[in-house]
Amino acid sequence: MVRQASGAAATRASLISAALELFGNHGYDAVSTRQIADHAAANIGSIAYHFGGKPGLRKACIEHVIGIVHESLGPSLSQSLPAALTADEALDMLDGMVGTMMRIGASRPDADLLSTFMTREMIVPGEVDGLLYERMARPLHERFCQLFAIAVGRPEAPEAYALTVFSLLGQSVFFRICKPVVVKRMGWAGFGVDEAQAAIAVFSDNLRAIVERHRAQNHR
Repeated sequence: MVRQASGAAATRASLISAALELFGNHGYDAVSTRQIADHAAANIGSIAYHFGGKPGLRKACIEHVIGIVHESLGPSLSQSLPAALTADEALDMLDGMVGTMMRIGASRPDADLLSTFMTREMIVPGEVDGLLYERMARPLHERFCQLFAIAVGRPEAPEAYALTVFSLLGQSVFFRICKPVVVKRMGWAGFGVDEAQAAIAVFSDNLRAIVERHRAQNHR
């Protein structure tokens, strides 16, 4: 029984990995269940068995990525913010959360698969885009807005900084979706931990400069 469970779990994981790659590279509509099964070295019937069909597999891919993000950020995203959180603590937390997300792109061997898949899902949303928005995009953005508002001294107005936060996140997203361009232009051999840390340091400097400007404006 243990072997069967282990084999089933391995098959499920292989199908998700194959679907992430194929959906990301070619698009959901362009990929058949036969192609996914062949790429995963699995029986085509296993897709229906584990996921109920191709739409269910797509949903499982989304849930897989969401799970990675939530696991990586942990309590910073899942728990309520402390009532006594100071402005500097909020800034450090925001800085750390974005840094963690940027490190995912350098530390995980499947980072490119995840990035390509999620980029396509965000640009060409399908029937699961509500799941992506409700369980990852919105909670992340809301938490970042809360932290930014506290950091600049206006904890009562997080939505006032919604566009500012989107702009900040755009910097980190660029390093993820345009990684080959960054690597080539910088003359790097790749995008590993050291390169990610260099990008994180630049983002951190930009974030803190923007926060200081807003703090100055709010104290006039």
